[in-house]
Amino acid sequence: MENNYQNILVAVDGSPQADQAFEKAIEIAKRNQAKLHVVYVIEEIGNYFGELTISVTNAMEDLRKKEEEKMQQRVDFAHAGGLDNVATYVVYGYPKTLLANFSEAEETIDLVIIGKTGLNGLERILVGSTTSYVVNHASCDVLVVTTTKDEAK
Repeated sequence: MENNYQNILVAVDGSPQADQAFEKAIEIAKRNQAKLHVVYVIEEIGNYFGELTISVTNAMEDLRKKEEEKMQQRVDFAHAGGLDNVATYVVYGYPKTLLANFSEAEETIDLVIIGKTGLNGLERILVGSTTSYVVNHASCDVLVVTTTKDEAK
């Protein structure tokens, strides 16, 4: 039995693994004539640092603007690949829970595509990988895209 996905979520973080997942998501969305939701999550930092909070907030806003520009490049790439139905989101939150429970208005995500690992190796060591969390907590299918060492370079 073949699944027919209508709303596909792909998580991006700038890592080679996320780039591979994004390319795979475009292929699958085209094949299913689905809408592709591309999400970049800026992890929120608590207000524990006093005066440092202002600097962190400014840096996070700069990151958001930079990522929104990259999102336009991703949309252009998807369009060049023949996929027109693309929505992008640069959001603040906790990546694990946000990706596992993402919903946009009335459109229910029925497939999450995510790279095997991302940029944050320290978090993976300390609290486990985002990918593992999404696999175990998402209420829809999850496709984990792996890359070979050669592809990740």
